Amino acid sequence: MKRHRVFVSYRRADTAGHAGRLAADLARRLGPRVFMDVSSIAPGDEFERVIDEQLGSCGAVLAVIGPEWRAGFAAHGDGKDYVRLELRQALQHDGVVVIPVLVRGASLPAEADLPPDVQGVVRRQAVAIRDDRWDDDVAHLARLLRAQLQLSRVPRWLVPAAIALVAIGAVVAVKLRPPAPAPFDRGKAYELTIAAARKAMSSCGVAAGVEGECPVLLEFVPSGRMRKVYFDTGSCPYKGSPFGDCVLGRLERATIPPFDDVESAQLEIGIRIDASGVADAFVDE
Repeated sequence: MKRHRVFVSYRRADTAGHAGRLAADLARRLGPRVFMDVSSIAPGDEFERVIDEQLGSCGAVLAVIGPEWRAGFAAHGDGKDYVRLELRQALQHDGVVVIPVLVRGASLPAEADLPPDVQGVVRRQAVAIRDDRWDDDVAHLARLLRAQLQLSRVPRWLVPAAIALVAIGAVVAVKLRPPAPAPFDRGKAYELTIAAARKAMSSCGVAAGVEGECPVLLEFVPSGRMRKVYFDTGSCPYKGSPFGDCVLGRLERATIPPFDDVESAQLEIGIRIDASGVADAFVDE
């Protein structure tokens, strides 16, 4: 099992404030993988069991050492010293790195001043966190932990999400990419403009009292966008009517595939309105 969590070991009477600040600052840099008993053990949980479980999943244990840290071992005598239990178990695991973290100006005690089962702590390279250089020193410690535990700067859960977003973006980009210019396709152009005309007429409603046929001339530029559209006759029964103006206005947004073999493309379609006011578009070629 890969150990990627950080366990903060400290004495409350010695470094409770500094340990809490350190755990919070490391959590901001490393994410929710930093364990500290006060904030991480729920009310009612068995303290020793939770500590044992957490140490079993941690790859690094920070022994926060202040000026009164060493005296705590003697103060407990033969009683239960949780700091001693934590560090003893951590030192027994080959896959766990134990890092002495010196705060409040403390220095490492001599091996002879510690119980034999935790003397290994002072043989580890220590890191000092100074009050006047706190942010820089914590950032340095975070970099050490990131390298030791082989942590990515990107949260694990974001990796598959990022891959999915990249894939979706690629698909969207392909779908939204405009088609490459090609020779003008008159058949496809008529198909699209007839569809656009029918959609426009449907949106403009019933053309009552203007029965008849009118030719409509459409002109496109090489990008496939409309340049102009107009009724190509002076006697069109609905030229200038609300219905006719509505249809032309909507047809101005029609597009066809881009082309590269002519300077512009012209199409002529017919719009027919029967006696009941129902309109339709057709090609008269």
